Amino acid sequence: MPAIFKIRPRMRTLLSPAVIKIELVGILAWLGALFIDSVSALNVIHLLITLCLLSVWYVHRVIRSFLMWRVMGGLYIFVLSVGFAYVIRSHMELRIFALPLAVIIVLSSAILFITVGDYLLSSVQVWLLMWTHIDIDIYRGQELYLLLFCVSSVSIGFTLSFTYLRNLRSVLLVESEIRTLAETDFLTSLLNRRAFMELFQKLLAEGRYGYFIMLDIDGFKLKNDQYGHDVGDKILCAMANCLKTTPGSYCVGRIGGEEFGVLVLGGDDLVVQEYALRLLGAIRASVAPPHHYTCSAGIARFSATSDMSAVLKCADNNMYRAKHNGKDRVFQDGEQVGALMLPLFAQ
Repeated sequence: MPAIFKIRPRMRTLLSPAVIKIELVGILAWLGALFIDSVSALNVIHLLITLCLLSVWYVHRVIRSFLMWRVMGGLYIFVLSVGFAYVIRSHMELRIFALPLAVIIVLSSAILFITVGDYLLSSVQVWLLMWTHIDIDIYRGQELYLLLFCVSSVSIGFTLSFTYLRNLRSVLLVESEIRTLAETDFLTSLLNRRAFMELFQKLLAEGRYGYFIMLDIDGFKLKNDQYGHDVGDKILCAMANCLKTTPGSYCVGRIGGEEFGVLVLGGDDLVVQEYALRLLGAIRASVAPPHHYTCSAGIARFSATSDMSAVLKCADNNMYRAKHNGKDRVFQDGEQVGALMLPLFAQ
């Protein structure tokens, strides 16, 4: 996934408070115009525009979809521009304010959009709505100045939007890289222990259920001592690749030196057992002799009411039972699973 797509939710989170406040100021300005008796008499259209503005403002606050969040920003500017254009059309003496009003809307909306393309589209939309309500007779013979105001407002807003968003993206990309480094094991590129446990805790908080699998490479220290750390690193990377490429897991991570963790969602014991056995089979065949290796695994169930420490301890106990009963096998609830299937994987 390109880095820009990873930081979009973060950009939205950072921009949302300012966007909501700016939109609220626009709504207050609209309401202020309505309640000036000499400017406007309330009618059904005013009420509809007010309801639309409040609805868009509220939806913009709570919407989760990134695309819809962008659409709400453009829709807000459109409705606000339509509202002020309607007020000006209803009171021709207000046409003198059409030009400064259009400039204000165009410039103030620069921060509302997360892409400069959205901003430019909205700016053109504002000028098209307001242009017909500008009293051209006032600017007779000075049309170039009028055009200059139009182009300058869009150019200034574009520069503000482009510069601000570019700098924000640069900062967030660096932040994203730092976060990735902080959450990733350098050698295997898997989640490190802290990141893995945080994700596990999040699943429990969300009420999810499934299985935690603890895996430990059999005799890793002997392999490391016998063949050297370069072979040990090769085994660890091969193990990580098996965890990444064997389908069926929700999340995998390196939680210790030669210990790895896997989260599998669901409630079917046979599914998780079959996955664990496939994984051990892939691990067994991942490195050619004489550096080939095996792994022992322990499975523990978890649910929303589970204590994470208790789940880890249960999986750890099952994993050590697997080691003490011959290694290269899977244990759950204190018993070996898939005993009849193991010879099939060994072939």
